Amino acid sequence: MNRVVVVDDDTPNLKLYSALVKRVLGEEALAFEDPVVALDRLRDLRPPVIIVDFQMPEMDGLTFISQLRKQPAHAFTPVIMLTATSAYQLSDRAMAAGATLFLEKPIPIRDFAAQLRKFVHPSRVPSTHGEVVMPTDERETLVRLHGALQAHSNELASHAMQVRDLAVAIAIEMNCAREDVDALRVGGLVYDIGMISVPEKVRLSPASLPMRWRTLVNAHVDAGATILGGGARPLMRAAEAMARYHHEQFDGGGYPEGLSGEEIPLCARIIAVADTYIALMSERPHRVEFTLDRAVSQIVGQSGTAFDPDVVSAFERLKHRLEEFRRSA
Repeated sequence: MNRVVVVDDDTPNLKLYSALVKRVLGEEALAFEDPVVALDRLRDLRPPVIIVDFQMPEMDGLTFISQLRKQPAHAFTPVIMLTATSAYQLSDRAMAAGATLFLEKPIPIRDFAAQLRKFVHPSRVPSTHGEVVMPTDERETLVRLHGALQAHSNELASHAMQVRDLAVAIAIEMNCAREDVDALRVGGLVYDIGMISVPEKVRLSPASLPMRWRTLVNAHVDAGATILGGGARPLMRAAEAMARYHHEQFDGGGYPEGLSGEEIPLCARIIAVADTYIALMSERPHRVEFTLDRAVSQIVGQSGTAFDPDVVSAFERLKHRLEEFRRSA
C-alpha cells in the first residue's frame, strides 16, 4: 500500500490533514490516532511520505521517528513533523531523530501542498523553489554541518546554538518575514563555521592577538562563506551571507567588504548583535564575562555605529528575557 500516512492523536487535526492530502493529491490518506499502532502497521506499508504530529500522549513525534528509522524499510522514507510547539531547538532535535522536514503550525496550505507534491510526485514539482519555504536537503545539510562543528569544538557549536536562539528571538521581536526567521533558525547554527580554519592555539590565546594572528582570525568569514557557498536556494544563500557578513558594521567599519547599513543582509545584522551579546556574557581566556547590564549597555552604545539601530531596539525590548540566554551562555 502506497497511501500517504498521517499520524496525530487529535481527531480534528487528523481529519484536517487527511482532507488536505485528499485535496492536493486526489487520494485518501491512511490515518492513525495511535502512533504505536501506526509503527506496527508501517512494517507492511510503503507510503511515499509520513506526516506525524509532535505532541502525542502515548509516544511523541520524536520517539515515533526514531523508532521508525529502525525499520529497514523506512530508513529513508520522507517524514514531515508538524508542531504548534514554539521551541527553538525542537527543529534540531527533530532532524537529529530523522525527520525529513519540520513545519510549525499554523502551516500555510500552499506550503503544505508544495511539500506533499515534492515527496509524492517529485517529477511534477517545478524546478523553481518559490513555494517551498524550507528545502529539505539544504536544511539537513546545515544541521549536519553543525554536527561537524560540534565534533571539532563543542565550545564553538554551543556558542553558535546560543547565538542562533537569541537571533531568532530578535527576528521574531522585529516581526521579520517568516523566511528570515527560518533562515536564522537553521543557518544561524553554522554562521561561524569558518572558525574551524583557525588553529586552536590562536582561538584560545589568553592575550590580545598580534596582527598576524588577528588577520588569520578575520579570515574565518571567508572560510565560512567558502564552506557554505555555491547554493542555489534561498536558505543556503542566507547561511552563506551570515557566515561572510556577520562582522560587517552598520557604519561601514567592519570586514570583509566594509558594507554599511542595508547593504549588509538583515540576518547578518541580527547575528552581529546576538553574537556580541553571547560573547560578552561568556568568559574568555583574556577576560571575564560581563554583567547583563554592562553587556546590554555595550551593545546599545554602539547602535548606529557597529549595529543596526532597529536590531538593537528589538534586542533592548528583550532585556527581560536576556537572563535565560545568560544562564545558557
